Amino acid sequence: MTAEDSARRSPPVGAIITLILAGFPYAGMLACLFDLHSGGNDAMGRGLDEGFAVVFGIALWLLLGGLLLIGGIRGAMPEWSAIAAAPLWALSAMSAAIALDYIEHDSSYIIVPALLPPAIALYALWARLTRLHRLLQPLPTSAVAWIVVALIAAVPLPRYFIEQHERHVLAAEEAEEAQRQAAAEAEKQRLNLERFEKLTADSPLWDYAAFFGKDNELDGQAIAAARALTHRQADAEEALRRGMAFPLVNFERLDLNLTPAFCSAAGDLLRQEAAAHPAPSPDTEFETKLLPNLEADDMSAIELLSENCDIDAAVAQIRGTIETYKPSSRDGTLALLAWRRGNGFYQHQRHDIERALQEYNEAVRLGPGNEQFHKYRGDVYYDLKRYDDAIADYDEAVRINPGYSEAYYSRGNAYDAKGDDEKALASFDEAIRIAPEFVAAHNNRGLVYIREGKLDLALADFDAAAQRAPRFRLALDNRARVRFFQGDYAGAAEDFAAALKLKPDEPYTAMLLYLSQLHAGQDARAPLKGNAAALDRGTWPYPIVAAWLGDSDAQTVQADAARDPNPDRVGQSCEADFYFGDAAFANGDAATARDLLERAVARCPSDYLEVTLAKYELPRLPQ
Repeated sequence: MTAEDSARRSPPVGAIITLILAGFPYAGMLACLFDLHSGGNDAMGRGLDEGFAVVFGIALWLLLGGLLLIGGIRGAMPEWSAIAAAPLWALSAMSAAIALDYIEHDSSYIIVPALLPPAIALYALWARLTRLHRLLQPLPTSAVAWIVVALIAAVPLPRYFIEQHERHVLAAEEAEEAQRQAAAEAEKQRLNLERFEKLTADSPLWDYAAFFGKDNELDGQAIAAARALTHRQADAEEALRRGMAFPLVNFERLDLNLTPAFCSAAGDLLRQEAAAHPAPSPDTEFETKLLPNLEADDMSAIELLSENCDIDAAVAQIRGTIETYKPSSRDGTLALLAWRRGNGFYQHQRHDIERALQEYNEAVRLGPGNEQFHKYRGDVYYDLKRYDDAIADYDEAVRINPGYSEAYYSRGNAYDAKGDDEKALASFDEAIRIAPEFVAAHNNRGLVYIREGKLDLALADFDAAAQRAPRFRLALDNRARVRFFQGDYAGAAEDFAAALKLKPDEPYTAMLLYLSQLHAGQDARAPLKGNAAALDRGTWPYPIVAAWLGDSDAQTVQADAARDPNPDRVGQSCEADFYFGDAAFANGDAATARDLLERAVARCPSDYLEVTLAKYELPRLPQ
């Protein structure tokens, strides 16, 4: 007896174990398929059934492949059958997967995954049990087994191939339709360009307006050409009178001016539109599309016009019209109208803060759940120095929206104004936690750290602000001051120079740059002379600059300030004490420097920068 014959006659332990193991995923797969067909689950449940059926099926077919290998290696099957086993096994797996897609809607296809595994498993077991080959001859048994497998596997294939053909036909039709649409779009663009190219410098603005809008590929060209029209402003005003709203929508892009004529025409347009759309009945729901020229879902035009024009009559008509609609549908729009109106008054050239507060009160009344309404009203309270009211509004804003970093920042400013450093820092901390790129919050937290004497923390905040916004002048200026406080005069000079480039007419930055360069041993006079050209020579503190340049002297400047009874000159006199005193320090005259710096500390108001500067400079004076 050969070793091969011995293996074939040994107990089929491996085949039986594999068969038992295959029974588990087979049972699991059938359970999932019957559950899928029952339709009792929701979409998620059906998705889980299908997913688990796939997992069980993969495991099952791998075990079936193992059974076939065992049957072929440890048992016996005809050579042609062994060759056919691999593709037919793969075909059966593919067929079962195809059938899975159909079972949910047609239960008949369940026979494919239900019958294929037993057929394959029985044939594999027959191949392993060679003693059965006398009863069931290899040739006919193998032929019948694989014919059965092939027939079962073929069940879903006709439908599958028909659907694939239909998909290819549909894809071809869609591609053809896409080509037709592309050709139509190309023709539309050609005609659009042809019409645009016919426009001239004499064409009215509204002819160009036909090409405005993000959906028009000629929008940018049309805006650029319209901005070049010499009659652009007059045409915009006439367009408003004719009932066209595009000058409002494209106001900034067209670089228009809010002339009295523009304001009047815009107000009339909005008033007439509102007057034409009263509610048919009190139960009618308000819809923003009823007032398209107003853009009632945004109303930025109201803010723009309220900032620069008298549109009280138009706003009264708009409010009156909207109030005729059902309250539950109108209040949000009325709140938005009041908020936009408040923004306009708040930013008004006259800064009409009282009217802004009235509008914000109305916005909060109608929309108490809107965090922006509370935040903006808080800003008005802050400007009115009603800090507790401002903080209450900021508190409400962050309660509604805990991620509202700007409200935390504004609350920090309010606590700062009250002198509550601890709560100011906590608010700035939260603003920065939410928005690490919030450079203004870094800057203002740094200012609080300066007041607390925590210069290293202040410097870190100003560093963060300057790194994120290299053109943020205040951060550069404040970082320069901290470096000055620390005696890093070269670093301070570098930052003061950078800040001065961003605002060349800022005299205090120019003077502190001069002092920093003096202390650092750099050439200070030549840069000061160049920087002085951008300064206003007729206002304070230019006399100090003039004295440093030799056009006057310190004694004259200080004497003039001391003789003037104007209370403002008290601050000027103490400023002169600091700047002349610190220049004396830098030039090596410690006695004069000490006298003037001590006098600055004694005479300057406590919130003056010069007091802080002097306090840091005095300990550095030689004894």
